[in-house]
Amino acid sequence: MTKQHLIMAAVAAVAAIAAVWAGAPPSTVLLVVVLLGCPLMMLMMMRSMSGHDGDTQHDRQGEDHKGAGQP
Repeated sequence: MTKQHLIMAAVAAVAAIAAVWAGAPPSTVLLVVVLLGCPLMMLMMMRSMSGHDGDTQHDRQGEDHKGAGQP
């Protein structure tokens, strides 16, 4: 987890605490956090996977050589 992720998590925690303090039911705040957290985590995972593009080119070259002798 990077420093940027920790900052975003702290901001989300402060916003959730402020919502409860303002009168929102804690169960509603928890539901909103879960519903928003799931897609955000998916986006972060997809972003972290994009750094591995260099490996796929090497793998593709190896597959081309393996399949060349087969009809």
